[in-house]
Amino acid sequence: MQIIELNRRTIRKMKKIELEAGNINTEGNLYLFEEKNKWHKEKKVYKELFHDIGHIFSNKLFTLNELIDNRELIGMEELVIPEKLAVVDNKVEGFVMPYIHNISFYSILNDQNISNHDKIRFFKEISEIIKRMDNVRKNVIPDFYLNDLHEGNFIYNINTKRINVVDMDSCKINGNKPFVSKYLTPLSPIVDMPGKYAVHDEEANLGYIIPDRNSDLYCFAVMVLNYLYKDRITRLSKEAYYLYLEYLISIGLPMDFVSSLARIYEYKDNENIGDYLYLLNDQIVNKARKDVFLKKK
Repeated sequence: MQIIELNRRTIRKMKKIELEAGNINTEGNLYLFEEKNKWHKEKKVYKELFHDIGHIFSNKLFTLNELIDNRELIGMEELVIPEKLAVVDNKVEGFVMPYIHNISFYSILNDQNISNHDKIRFFKEISEIIKRMDNVRKNVIPDFYLNDLHEGNFIYNINTKRINVVDMDSCKINGNKPFVSKYLTPLSPIVDMPGKYAVHDEEANLGYIIPDRNSDLYCFAVMVLNYLYKDRITRLSKEAYYLYLEYLISIGLPMDFVSSLARIYEYKDNENIGDYLYLLNDQIVNKARKDVFLKKK
């Protein structure tokens, strides 16, 4: 276990990180500080957890330890993995992770000055991250999943010009219990498919769906569909969703791509739709919007 000892005075001097519009942090406050080592200072982020007792905290602490202990084995630079537990007054109250100079993917998707081409390129990067996690599960950690996979948990690293994944302390790893996920709630259209998306009902205030490859790929498909639809695609009933897929075919989206999108509500394993994203052009993206779709119904 790697730890860093902090005191209240030091924390009061830290600069609080304000999240960009559209991003909500329900688990703790984020602070920026400089950690000194033998040779230089390095910018870090301290996440002060809201919950520091009970089963939620126990699950969080277990998850953090597994991430910290397996950082090198995971070996994915795209993942912003916690580095140390933060101890304040002899008590673990949070953790420290690398600081990334970034723009949130949520903000990028809502920026009209960024081209569809670039936004789709970033989606492709996310799909590649998901593929790399397949390899980690095969060779290192069999149950390693992002779980809370949504637009606000990806960032554009300004220094590397690549996509990174944040909020890794809500991932699924080494038998921990599931954390809350934006697109895996009791209101999700997939709740009536327990044979495919297993429900976790052991304890309250934890995640509703047990994360696995199908749930991660479901969340990724929802992200892409939200981008195309320009609204929450999960607000559509399944019947309306299939009508929307038929509409996508009518505007030029190939059947293979649409069939892959249909799988999220079928008892078939989900596919990584990243391999189809090259098919999205400006014409299709502009016609796939909710307002255009509703006019054509």
